[in-house]
Amino acid sequence: MNWLKKKIKKPQFELAEYGTLQLNRNRTGFEWFGRVAMPISDTPIELTIEVEGPNEPSGRQIQLIKDFVNNWLDAKTKLFEYMTESFRDSKWEKDQTELQKMYYLSAIDLKKENLEWWIVLEPEFDVVSIFNFLPRFTVKNNEIVWSNLK
Repeated sequence: MNWLKKKIKKPQFELAEYGTLQLNRNRTGFEWFGRVAMPISDTPIELTIEVEGPNEPSGRQIQLIKDFVNNWLDAKTKLFEYMTESFRDSKWEKDQTELQKMYYLSAIDLKKENLEWWIVLEPEFDVVSIFNFLPRFTVKNNEIVWSNLK
């Protein structure tokens, strides 16, 4: 019977120079989602922006995305320092340079509270590694408040 249902086109939103997002409904409300090109990554990044109701992202949220891009080098340093510390004195110990070669930014999720980011890294395809998991981080006020590493 699914073939009888008419496919409804989802609303779309052009996010600055990064790309197109589509509106989705999740279990807690609405979010804009898309794979976008950002200057901080050689590969498209999965971007999610939670919103109140089926509204477009606010001007503040768009500015927060731009600020994230502008501040990525500092955030990246913090994430990889955290990873380095998490693996220190373990059989998986790697230095920060090695970890940066092994992982790339895969997804960012701006929560509707606008101060909390969920960040996901993925293993690089062309780097030999024993690591085959996705490090996830919750960042609030430029501090890592949660990670699946510890």
